[in-house]
Amino acid sequence: MINYPNHQPLLKLLSIGWAIAIASVCQAQSYLTRDISIKGGPNQRIGDLLSAVSQDQGFYFSYNSNAIAADSLVNVPNYRGPLINFLGRMLGRSYEFRETPGYVIIRYAPGTMKLAFRVEKERGRPLVIEGQVSDASNGMGVPFASIYDRQALVSTLSGPTGDFKLSIKRPGETIWLTVSKEKYRDTTLALLPPVQVGSKHKGRRYWLFLGDGSGGGLEGSAFGRFFTSSKQRIQRINLGGFFAYSSYQVSLTPGLSSQGLFNSQVVNQVSLNVLGGHTAGVNGVEIAGGFNINQQRTRYFQAAGLFNLVGNDMEGVQLAGISNIVMQKASGLQLAGVSSHASMTKGVQLSGVFNVAEDVDGMQIAGVVNTGGNVKGVQLALVNVADSSDYPIGMINLVKNGEKSVTAAVDESSMAQLAFRSGGRILYGLLGIGYYLSDSPMRYALEAGVGATALRTGAFILQAEVVSRASTDFKADIEQRLSLRLLPRVSFNQHWGFIAGPTITYTYRDKENGSLNPISGWKWYHNKDAGRALHIGMMGGVSYRW
Repeated sequence: MINYPNHQPLLKLLSIGWAIAIASVCQAQSYLTRDISIKGGPNQRIGDLLSAVSQDQGFYFSYNSNAIAADSLVNVPNYRGPLINFLGRMLGRSYEFRETPGYVIIRYAPGTMKLAFRVEKERGRPLVIEGQVSDASNGMGVPFASIYDRQALVSTLSGPTGDFKLSIKRPGETIWLTVSKEKYRDTTLALLPPVQVGSKHKGRRYWLFLGDGSGGGLEGSAFGRFFTSSKQRIQRINLGGFFAYSSYQVSLTPGLSSQGLFNSQVVNQVSLNVLGGHTAGVNGVEIAGGFNINQQRTRYFQAAGLFNLVGNDMEGVQLAGISNIVMQKASGLQLAGVSSHASMTKGVQLSGVFNVAEDVDGMQIAGVVNTGGNVKGVQLALVNVADSSDYPIGMINLVKNGEKSVTAAVDESSMAQLAFRSGGRILYGLLGIGYYLSDSPMRYALEAGVGATALRTGAFILQAEVVSRASTDFKADIEQRLSLRLLPRVSFNQHWGFIAGPTITYTYRDKENGSLNPISGWKWYHNKDAGRALHIGMMGGVSYRW
């Protein structure tokens, strides 16, 4: 009898391994090679078809709305097969498709390019690649095409006739030479060294920013246009949202960088700029003696002697001697000696003179002026300007959806006053001028203060305010007062109303000579070295509000 070995345990093990392998392959399968199912029909919107595929397959499509009209109608038959074939049939041969985690990118690229080159290598010197980029359809040279090696992070632009020259300092490794140009399909070639047993080179990380490829809002700033060369702008158009990560970069000026012309496409962990630098972004620390320019995002820390300019978002601490400009959202403190600018500010914005933001979620603090659109938080400045802001703290608050009023009133000291109040639904500021109707030598007064609306119901409003007043005879004497007022207001139509309420005032005068002219009922506490008093009074008048 012949005994056969029992293969059942081995078969089970192989079956499990095969199942795991199949699952891994399915998981790693590219989006473009996945099988999809489309129910055909006439007059279907391209946007609806892409949305249906996106929801079914669990990723998103990214494309330029100028290149693909999502509202365009197409006639699509029933389809089942790879996604890339469906996209080609629906959109035509003028488009190419790329992948990045979570996205399929559709790019308009009707043209194709040819690349002719030669390689020169001398012992001890970098590898030099010279050649020409031409249009595959007519053989004409393609100017201003980007030629780059994404591993070495070196690049150049082709000349007017398509000629180029690129030096690479790592000839011992495989070189992936890529040519990119707007409205052309990318062309990539692999240059293998004579012998390559292994490589110690670690895989580089890449990032595809799904924006318009124009550098965010960088060119929307005068600084961005002035400090960005035409070659860098062409490079960004050609490479679109493609960026690479690098540990560090050093530059003397934006044009003299350790990453050369590729500097505006590299996100660095550490960036050191002697006079100024231009990078794709920073995920760590960036310091400059003059200025920092970042095409996309900056995170955690940045410093510059003159200004910081970020084309997209800033997250976490930004400092500058003169100005900070963030074209999108600034989160977690901005600080500048003169001005800070952001499309949206979340979490404190500081500057010595003025701040500008379209939306504020947090706080704006400036020495002179804050301007914001929709402000959810506090504005603190001499002048605050906003579309909506409930908590502006300043003397003048020009809030579009807020309130403004002019009040003519008289208080217990016989001072006739004209005051302007402006602010949001809660906080407001006050500026006023006054003239004493009594025989007091202090004829003129100037007031400034802040107030809050404590109660609002129908035609009744209750306001509380703290006001500082300086009275003078325009010679030598100055009398200062600090008042706490509680002012009910009753409206008798949309604009007009009466105010009347109690006040508590502390008065201080540097010189003792001259009477304070107390009115009966005031309670005074005098200091022997100067005129000081605390008293209770009344204030009343008429108000016009809009």
